[in-house]
Order: sequence, then C-alpha cells, then structure tokens
Amino acid sequence: MLTPLEDADVPEIMRIERLPGYDAFVGRWSAEEHAAERQSPAARYFAWREDGRVAGFVILQKFTDPMVRLRRIAVAEPGGGAGTRLLRAVVDWLFETSKAEAVDLHVRPENGRARTVYLREGFVSGGEGEPEHEVMILTRPVWAALPRRAS
Repeated sequence: MLTPLEDADVPEIMRIERLPGYDAFVGRWSAEEHAAERQSPAARYFAWREDGRVAGFVILQKFTDPMVRLRRIAVAEPGGGAGTRLLRAVVDWLFETSKAEAVDLHVRPENGRARTVYLREGFVSGGEGEPEHEVMILTRPVWAALPRRAS
C-alpha cells in the first residue's frame, strides 16, 4: 500500500538505500539531506507498506513542474514484485491527483532489471542523460492508454 512517508520511516529508507549493491543504482542520502528534501514543496516521499512494514520507498522531485522527476525508488527485497507494485502505485497516484504531463527518471544502463520494468510499464527512452545514465519518460497519454492492472 502506498502511503506518505512519515518521519519515523526515514531510518528504514536509509537502511534500504544502503543494501548491498544499491550504491551503484539507487543512491543514498544522509538523514539531513532527506530532511531538507522532504521540506521542499516540489518533493513528495512515499512508503510502500506490506504487512505493516516499509517494503520500499519512492522520492518524487519537481512535483510542481509539468514533468515530474522520479528521483529514487527502491525496495527492501528486489525480485518479488514489490518494486513493480510501488512503481505502478506512485505513477497512478501522480497522474490521478496532479496536473503532471509526464514523469521522467534516470536509469543506469547496467541496471537491466529496473530498465526492463520501466519499459514494461510504458516508459520510453527520452534521450541521453549523462554518460552514466539514460533518461526514460512516461507521458500522461501513454499512461492513460495502458491496460489497468491491480497495483
């Protein structure tokens, strides 16, 4: 279930950011960096809860812009479908509750698992970012045309 992130959840998202192998794909911030970002009117933090615990999280940036940035998405146990459920839920929430026309993200070429999920969920290449990542974009019209699946 997608819920707004609570102050008490920050240590858990920091733990998830620091899981083995995530440093290359997810990134990590200090508690102070998360606190500062959470204060921004252009940022939204969400937790994905399963069985009452934080199973993953997502950070949106540029929330007041026509193209919102999906800055960070991570789950505690990759490979079990929680990441797909979280991605679907946050994208649905975004397009159902905001005026956003698109959402973009950066993915590293070597993160094949994530790239496969993004492509399956309607994202397309939006051109080159920096050499270490590709920009992918999902527009509102493409999202609206996707078959509805349970999140």
